[in-house]
Amino acid sequence: MGVRRDVLASDDDREAYLRGCMLLANTPSGSTALDVHRILQPQVPGWAMRGDGSVELSMWDLFTLWHYVAMGLPTAGVNTNRAHGGPVFLPWHRLFLIRLEAQLQGVLDDPDFGLPYWDWAKDGQLNSPLWADSRLGTNRGTVDAGRLAGFRVRLTGQGSFSQGGFLLAHQPRAITRDAGADPDHRTLPRKSDVAACMDEGVYDTANWDTASVGFRNHLEGWRRWPVELHNRVHVWIGGDMSPGTSPNDPVFFLHHCNVDRIWEAWMDRRPGRPYEPTGTPGADSPGHNLNDNMVALLGATMTPADVLDPSPWYSFDNLSVET
Repeated sequence: MGVRRDVLASDDDREAYLRGCMLLANTPSGSTALDVHRILQPQVPGWAMRGDGSVELSMWDLFTLWHYVAMGLPTAGVNTNRAHGGPVFLPWHRLFLIRLEAQLQGVLDDPDFGLPYWDWAKDGQLNSPLWADSRLGTNRGTVDAGRLAGFRVRLTGQGSFSQGGFLLAHQPRAITRDAGADPDHRTLPRKSDVAACMDEGVYDTANWDTASVGFRNHLEGWRRWPVELHNRVHVWIGGDMSPGTSPNDPVFFLHHCNVDRIWEAWMDRRPGRPYEPTGTPGADSPGHNLNDNMVALLGATMTPADVLDPSPWYSFDNLSVET
């Protein structure tokens, strides 16, 4: 079982993560983009892929694909899909991180490896050491130098396929970022923003969507404009962190590991690890109920109930998220 630590506090964990990213990004999945298209088209309503079907996909690309597919499967609620905009946002991403962590443990031959987290509310600055070439690489422009210089993107979302968009398969290119360029999101969330989120008394409320009152919607970042917390980090980094294929950038998992840490801190302070809705599977908001199956392309599906307690897989070094 891994311990998840601050990416800027643990040189060993950061180095292992970067090494694992490169290994997975260079491990063939055995499938081309066309292979994937032929599998998904008859199974996923509205599925659309364009571009170069001959592109050989890596194991990392399959995680990007999984995220894009889940984002394109709509369900009840405003701006809600099978991974975002509703209660399942946090457990679905917890499952997603668990599966990526397991893949990294395999390629690193280290069953105790833990995904590091990026505490953006503590560290968030354009000139942070995180963006050095020896770490994550530049946050402005193309990541063509340093540890991730050889990391390649092959799938880019062009809007959601549920809304007429498509997944574009293309020849490999470098990661792109455009940190702090969005005029409405020049800065990252602060510790005071995290503290306000931690004060939310309930996990979620009807109608279980982007207009809900509760911890999940506050942390996801839909409460007001400009967007907050989780959403704000995606917009602030920009580039490949913006579309539904945002797992193309390894910083995605550092970001979501911190989001998961904030959720775990909130749960740790509340008896019973509350989650709503708890009703009949498939009711209210299909895919978001406590015992609904979550979308999984890699490995067996699980329900939110299965992942409310992460202790079988990992722990955090620190749950003091407000300081």
